[in-house]
Amino acid sequence: MNTEYILEAKSRQSMGTANAKKIRRENGIPAVVYGDIDNNNIVLDANEVAKKVRDSGFYSSVIQLKIDKDTVDVILKDLQRDPTKSYITHMDFFAVDKDKAVVVNIPIMFTNEDTCAGVKLSGGIISHIQSELEVSCLPKDLPDNIVVDIAELEIGHSIHLSEIKLPANVELATPVDEEHDSPVVSCYEPKAEKIEEVEAAAPEEGEAGESGNNAEADTDSKEEDSK
Repeated sequence: MNTEYILEAKSRQSMGTANAKKIRRENGIPAVVYGDIDNNNIVLDANEVAKKVRDSGFYSSVIQLKIDKDTVDVILKDLQRDPTKSYITHMDFFAVDKDKAVVVNIPIMFTNEDTCAGVKLSGGIISHIQSELEVSCLPKDLPDNIVVDIAELEIGHSIHLSEIKLPANVELATPVDEEHDSPVVSCYEPKAEKIEEVEAAAPEEGEAGESGNNAEADTDSKEEDSK
C-alpha cells in the first residue's frame, strides 16, 4: 500500500489568467479537481507541494486533499511546469471513490541490472522500452511502483507484459493477448565498431632495383665524361 500523502488546499472563486498569476506571485499553485466534487477550483501552497513531488510515489498514490473543512481522496492527473524555470504552474486532480477501481500509470522499477545475465556474461546492453504501466485497481491497492526483475534476462531476449508479476489485486488496464504482448525491457548485443585500416602504399617489387641501376648508370656516365 502507498505512503499516505496529505495536501492542504483552499477553494478559490476568482478565475482567469490574471488571478492565476496573482496566486503564483503569492507562492501558490492554482489547481482543479475533476469528478464529483463541489469546490473544484483550489489553491495549493507551493512549498508544501514542492516537498511532496520529490517522492516518486506521490504521482501514483491516493492523496488526501483537505479543502477548507472537507477532505477528498484524489489522484494526480496532470502537472504543468514553467518551461524555463521548471517551477509548478498548475495541477489537475481527479476525485476517486474508495470502492471503485481507478486507472493509473504506475512507474516501473527495474532491479538487478548489474547482475543481469545478458550484461554480465555476454556484454549486452539493457534497453528500457517502457517506463510505466497503466493498471486498474481499487485506490487502496495502488502500488508505488511495479518491480521487474531482470537478473535472468539473456542477451537477445525481452521481458513482455504477460511475464510481469503484478501486486495483489492489481491488473493491467488493457488485457494482454498474443498479438498485443509488447516488450517492456530487452537486452541486445552491442554493434561492433567498424575500424577502417589504411594500408600504406608499399613500393612495387623491382622499383628499388631499377632505381639503384639508374643511379649506377649515372655514376658511370659521369666518370667517363671526366676522363
